[in-house]
Amino acid sequence: MRRRHLRDKRDRVRQLRLFCEVANTGSLSEAAERLGLTQPAVSMQVRELEHELDALLFARQATGSTLTQAGEYLHSLAAPLVGGVDALFADMRHTLDGEHAGPVRCAVSSIGASFVLPPYVRRFHEHSPGTLVRLDTVVFNQGLERLLAEQVDLVLGVRELHSPEQFAYRELCAYNLVLITALDHPLAGRASVTPGEVREFRSIIAREYIRSREFVHGAGRDFGIDENAVVEVGGWGVLKRYVQAGIGISVVPSLCVTESDRLSVIALDAWFPTRSYGVFTRHDRLLTPSARRFFDTLIENAPASSSEPALSSEEAAHAAPGP
Repeated sequence: MRRRHLRDKRDRVRQLRLFCEVANTGSLSEAAERLGLTQPAVSMQVRELEHELDALLFARQATGSTLTQAGEYLHSLAAPLVGGVDALFADMRHTLDGEHAGPVRCAVSSIGASFVLPPYVRRFHEHSPGTLVRLDTVVFNQGLERLLAEQVDLVLGVRELHSPEQFAYRELCAYNLVLITALDHPLAGRASVTPGEVREFRSIIAREYIRSREFVHGAGRDFGIDENAVVEVGGWGVLKRYVQAGIGISVVPSLCVTESDRLSVIALDAWFPTRSYGVFTRHDRLLTPSARRFFDTLIENAPASSSEPALSSEEAAHAAPGP
């Protein structure tokens, strides 16, 4: 009897991992395929877990298996534990395979890679000079997909109005949208402008893949920036150069405007809300040692109250790209 009890304890993580796989896929057969088991073996393990807990964990239907209330509660407890065990072995592999426990893998928007991250990366390398920081420059929704697929450790981007529950969020900074013009432009030096005034001048616009929802359904459509576009570019730095050359005006995130830019900047606070830019991590996964050090560097001076839940999996799949 004692031997059976010890074996059960040894298999506990495996049992919970199997349960989480069924919960995540909603299918006994798909979970079995992912785990390299037969469907009857998976079904038996689920029944044994339900018998031990004396609770029905799944509502079984023709279309699949959905969590009951008891199942949802167990999943909320088990997912971080299973993820933690997986991350523990991943951390050990990183530590044994090379110095500094492997690279930091970060998905980041173009504006973040160009204008937000550089001082953080410099500070990080002051303390971890041998650790590679690998940046995947992608739009926001692609970054979240890579985070869910465990292809990256962190995602930097704009917090949308609705943020997915499986992600934790920490704000790094806030930003606004601003109108930029050449220094000798008729609008230069103005404290404010209206959409009607903007529509009178040629504009430079960013390609949609680097723009967020606020550009597609805000500045472009409602503020009139797109109406007289003469150049479309694929990067904020290039866009600023064309504005500086007097070719047109544009609306950009304040994050990409620096003190060295020879531009006139006009606030658009009356037209667009303040946005939050920060770092996303997964609730159910532990960071590797190198990713944890990088995360700690990022949030060292972050606002104390900026930790929020983030996007449902369905919302994440359809999330608009951040700038």
